[in-house]
Amino acid sequence: MTISDAELDIAVELALRAAHVAASIIEKAMTERENILLDINTKANSVDLVTQYDKQCEEEILTILRTGTPQYDILSEETYSDVGLSDKPTWVVDPIDGTTSFVHGLFDCCVSIALVVEKEPILGVVSAPRLHEVYSAVRGRGAYFNGQRTYVSEKRRLEESVVLLHQAVNRSEPAVKSLISMQKELACIPVHAVRNHGSAALDMCFVASGRAELYFEVGIYAWDIAAASIIVREAGGVVHNIDDAQSLDLMSRGFCCANSLELSRVGIELSNKYKYKESTLGE
Repeated sequence: MTISDAELDIAVELALRAAHVAASIIEKAMTERENILLDINTKANSVDLVTQYDKQCEEEILTILRTGTPQYDILSEETYSDVGLSDKPTWVVDPIDGTTSFVHGLFDCCVSIALVVEKEPILGVVSAPRLHEVYSAVRGRGAYFNGQRTYVSEKRRLEESVVLLHQAVNRSEPAVKSLISMQKELACIPVHAVRNHGSAALDMCFVASGRAELYFEVGIYAWDIAAASIIVREAGGVVHNIDDAQSLDLMSRGFCCANSLELSRVGIELSNKYKYKESTLGE
């Protein structure tokens, strides 16, 4: 199923508006965090958090998207997380990607909104309120960072690359050991730097804007990566499954993103070597 350019134009405006509204809520909450009481709950485990602001942002986003495109499906972290992806146009939403960072007042949280058609992202908006950064892309139209075209870096050597890794929600000994082993190998190459942040969508946008070269993770969900996937691709980078450089399944729970296929293959090799996917997902 395809959508027309006119429909896509409408969808872009809706996504940008919804992201702006949600980002404003996040910014206000973080600015006033000393004077508000966060209602913090856990989901899968004690480090997987959700707050009243996740829910408020989601409500605001979905109201805007539903009003403008009532015919589209929705896959959203807090309310519609158990809905699968079909070939129909589907909004894929993470109202606050990086909730733990949000709770602690850190910079690395954002709003992520994607439109997916036939299981492929065709539109993405990522807004990081604490950084005052907005990333957007539409398939075939390029990627933008605060309204200006953005591109991945041209670095191809690991020794001059910034690599991004995340601490997994799964804190089992095999999962932690796998992650530490990969970090150690990267540090010994040595890569230029290894960084550990809290938002998948935002770190992917760092790759898209040339501030990092490689990022891979297991344990993520479609709403974490859908929007940023099209942004990275339109910026000239690659995004694919953690174990297959030829495809991207948003529901596969593991992915690799890089400025080039040469560097993304490093993510695949390290993941295979240290059984990253198996240890993190318990496969």
